[in-house]
Amino acid sequence: MRNTFAVLVTATVVASGLVLSAPVSAAPIQAAAAPLQAAAKPPRNNGLNEPIYWVHGWQKGDRPSANCATTWNPAINRYRALGARGAQHTVAYYKNDKSCNTRIGSFNNITSIRELGRMLAWDIYNRYSRRNVSVDAVGHSMGGLIIRTAITGTQNRWSGFPPRLYVEDVTTISTPHTGSTPAALCGSGQCAQMKKGSAFLKTLTKNPQSAQGTDWTLIGSGDDDTVNWQSAVSSNSRAAGYIAAGHRVVYISKQGLEHSTIYKKTAGAYKLRYWNFYQNRWINQARGAAPVVVARNANFYWRNW
Repeated sequence: MRNTFAVLVTATVVASGLVLSAPVSAAPIQAAAAPLQAAAKPPRNNGLNEPIYWVHGWQKGDRPSANCATTWNPAINRYRALGARGAQHTVAYYKNDKSCNTRIGSFNNITSIRELGRMLAWDIYNRYSRRNVSVDAVGHSMGGLIIRTAITGTQNRWSGFPPRLYVEDVTTISTPHTGSTPAALCGSGQCAQMKKGSAFLKTLTKNPQSAQGTDWTLIGSGDDDTVNWQSAVSSNSRAAGYIAAGHRVVYISKQGLEHSTIYKKTAGAYKLRYWNFYQNRWINQARGAAPVVVARNANFYWRNW
């Protein structure tokens, strides 16, 4: 195994093209297809051959919409340039989401995050877990909570969730694991569920693990005024929503890594500090890799990435 950040500052040319799996426009599957005979769970390993689910964040307005191409193409291109070979699933859950290739529903921003997580869990199960194939996942902002809910609900056998999931590595970027201060202004819906101390955050397990084990990497930025870095990397073990992740990465402020841009930064050197469960201390790095490269390495290595 390699040491945690030994490979993070290597520069690589971004791929010029983006190949996605065929668009999925049918209604989301809420129940399992015919069950397959259980087999040995997939082994944990290093690599980017697994399918990857990309889940965008909350959108405001009466007709919320995210453009998956605009949101995720820079990161997916970079992943592919750095060796990703698996199917890339850009997830649509709002009715007006655009240019996504994997639709799990057609909801608005009032639908509970729990329901979004349930639908994501079924999509992962029906496509992959029931066939004993593992996946990776990346979530920005609320997208990270949707992934976390999918795994939490399945792990805790919440009603309506699938029997198992195989999610090997998850990276969350600017996700409000312990809430967002601006969400205090929200009256209801998904935004209100992201308030600090919310009832929803209290339902999330501190150690969300799929049936094969899940390695979590949390990324935050000092420049982020929407989700502060303390929430993004879940630094307060007493806060509602705390997650005992294995890896935490904080980008130092005044580097232009805002909430709406951090997940698109694919190159360059940045000041950061990181923490790993097997070192249990914060380490400063003067020339760390861009957030997307850190995310890629987190999805590649299953332990000492």
